[in-house]
Amino acid sequence: MELKRTVAYVRWFDSAIYKGEPCRPDELSGICHNESAGLVVDEDKDKITLALDRCLDTQDVRLVISIPKANVTSIRRFRA
Repeated sequence: MELKRTVAYVRWFDSAIYKGEPCRPDELSGICHNESAGLVVDEDKDKITLALDRCLDTQDVRLVISIPKANVTSIRRFRA
């Protein structure tokens, strides 16, 4: 079976997470800008799901992230 081999580079944003160390409120950004890249394993109008690895024998995937499209600022797709 021929596997689709689309790789995507996604720029997106999310709420910022802080480790809990003391800081001043003006040091908090409130938003974290991210870059993610990987094999597209699923995509619809609501989300894009990327995997870092896929086994060619079993089609199993690992290290998967699902990004809400509402948080995406840009997507570049490449055929491998």
